[in-house]
Amino acid sequence: MKYMDFFKEIKKGISGNLYLLYGPEEYTKEEALNQLIESIIPEAYMDLNYQAIDGTESTAEDIILAAETLPFLSDKRVVVIKNYSGLSGKKTGDEEELKKYLQRLPDTTCLIFYQRDDVDKKRVIYKTIQKHGEIIEFERLSPRDLIRWTRKRFQIYNKNLSDSDLEYFLMLAGNDLVDIKNEVEKLAAFAGERTVITREDIDKMVTPSPEFTVFQFIDAVAAKQKGKALYQMEILLEQGQSIFGIIALLARQIRIMILCKGYSDIGYTLNQIKDKLKEKPHSLHPYSVQRGMQQSQNFSKEQLHYFLDQCLKLDFEIKSGKINDRLGLELLVFKMCKKSQAM
Repeated sequence: MKYMDFFKEIKKGISGNLYLLYGPEEYTKEEALNQLIESIIPEAYMDLNYQAIDGTESTAEDIILAAETLPFLSDKRVVVIKNYSGLSGKKTGDEEELKKYLQRLPDTTCLIFYQRDDVDKKRVIYKTIQKHGEIIEFERLSPRDLIRWTRKRFQIYNKNLSDSDLEYFLMLAGNDLVDIKNEVEKLAAFAGERTVITREDIDKMVTPSPEFTVFQFIDAVAAKQKGKALYQMEILLEQGQSIFGIIALLARQIRIMILCKGYSDIGYTLNQIKDKLKEKPHSLHPYSVQRGMQQSQNFSKEQLHYFLDQCLKLDFEIKSGKINDRLGLELLVFKMCKKSQAM
């Protein structure tokens, strides 16, 4: 079920007794969870009929015991299992027991599996929920929907900004709705009585996302500015990014450059490339495409493919203990910043 349809069912008062909510869009997913719970349990009896369980530590017996408990002064009880290991990560060993129970879940319980990010669709519990309940995936909003959603958030505070400044804001803030919501609130408070948010306001108040720092990192690499590239790498690490995370972000940006260069080579204009890459499966923000296009000018197609292979090779070598993670990333930056490179 698409999550927009899920919201519509909640508003109509329709609820089942077995759900799986997963996907990277945490803000919308949490909002859906709260709305579902509130639609099932009367507010006065919420404490008596709601239970949350840590799925990383719970057994099938724990979940069954919670689900078998009868509601008090309410038609249903809600039990939320957060990040159940049987849907991702290591097998729990008692999944068959839980599988059999989910097929006979009582009507007096609404059991919700709430997972952060993705799930393993081959696991037995996923297939059981798919057969006997509802699965809702919460994907990131498309660039178009993200712009629409963000503008509405600004309008809540009676604030407006130009289309170009809104794109710039999203480029800095990233695509996580929780982060965007927080940054909008900061800007609204900073602007005070003013109704227009300016580029200067954004630069002063918005905390750049790791994705934006990656743009700056790649800009430095593309310009062969080794010192600046290492400085931006340090900022990423200070922001909490792991070495593996930086390698993944670097590889992602190299793929964007390869796509941009490929379309450019067959005659597409920048606007045509933006239109092409904003659709699935890429779903890229127009600003990401513009930066990728600019960055790609400093590399040949062969160099980009070579450095993408180097990212994958470095990931493997670090995980297999062949090279220190930080040293490996620095060496990769040195390679990419070399003034002349023969592939």
